[in-house]
Amino acid sequence: MDELLPLFAHSGDGVWIEDADHYIVLWSPAAEELLGYTAKEAVGRLCYELLAGRDLKGTPVCGTRCPVMARAQQGESVRSFDLMVRGRDGKAHGINVSIIAVPREPTSNEPVMLVHLFRPVQEGQGWSLPLRIYLLGRTEVQRTDGSVVTGPLWRRAKVRALLAFLALQHGRPVHRDAVIEALWPDVEHLSALHNLNTTVYNLRHSLEPALQRGADSSYIRYEEDCYFLNGDSTHWLDVTVFETGIARARRELDPIQAMALYREALALYRGDFLSELSGHDIRWCWMERERLRELYLTALEELGALCDQQRQEKEAADLYLKVLAVDACRETACQGLMRLCMRRGDWAAAVAHYRRLTEALWRELDLPPSRETSLLYEVARRSG
Repeated sequence: MDELLPLFAHSGDGVWIEDADHYIVLWSPAAEELLGYTAKEAVGRLCYELLAGRDLKGTPVCGTRCPVMARAQQGESVRSFDLMVRGRDGKAHGINVSIIAVPREPTSNEPVMLVHLFRPVQEGQGWSLPLRIYLLGRTEVQRTDGSVVTGPLWRRAKVRALLAFLALQHGRPVHRDAVIEALWPDVEHLSALHNLNTTVYNLRHSLEPALQRGADSSYIRYEEDCYFLNGDSTHWLDVTVFETGIARARRELDPIQAMALYREALALYRGDFLSELSGHDIRWCWMERERLRELYLTALEELGALCDQQRQEKEAADLYLKVLAVDACRETACQGLMRLCMRRGDWAAAVAHYRRLTEALWRELDLPPSRETSLLYEVARRSG
């Protein structure tokens, strides 16, 4: 691939090449500029996993059974086409793609590789315009023009819960009975079905106030008794970017780069998942809230440990304190704080952190500290 890169280095079009197994083997500088992914991030990734390509109606195009690859392998020509792909910023990007199919070797009959040359296109008729959906903290949705979804219909709790539920399905259609079970588990079926229809109407008109018919909604689609968020992978969803960012940070071998990735992901956590709905009896929300909060706290501790290793002790201490402000019984965070204090000889502070933890454990869980925490305390107490 190295010999091909100079051919595309100065092209105004972005270029990526994928092999017959759909792995990206080349990513040009223009592709990085247009979509944000570096060559290091893109090369070696499955094309459809990285870009999540969809047509202008939001229907998935890219996948293990790529129609473009199938036609190219059969020797058929492929005309240029428009595609929506996911950029490094999590937003949907409209591109026009031209394809060049080449064999692995000039004289071989091995499966082809696909050269994708692409350039940005303007949004036009037929686009399912992407939304920016914030679920960590107060629920907020921004349209492409920057306007924020609001109004009396949007302020209803189940309307926001329905959008969140559909967004977290990542484009998978959900049978209406499953939606009812998630939002109205204890309501008689006919009443729950009425509630669902009303809530769907309210959500559609919150997102698209000028909508005339529900069937024309660009976002909330209903097919074969199933609902789904149309063009799901093209919408920016903070939960997805948050989880993906932490996963990338955990895989990163360079500690400085890993710390930057952790900070970027953690900045998205503005508060607990659907925090304004915490007083409502929506069980799946509670489960998701607990899962994401645990991920958040664990990531804070992981970043704290990296900061400690890099001798950025103040940031490490601040991170551990942030964890304990959310969960006062979190022993691993307290242990990290105690070790930081003991390293600088502040034995009294280490003992104070231990005592606050002990009080919280007895008060909240009726449990004593672990042996590891108690041993740290004994060292600090004897040294102070």
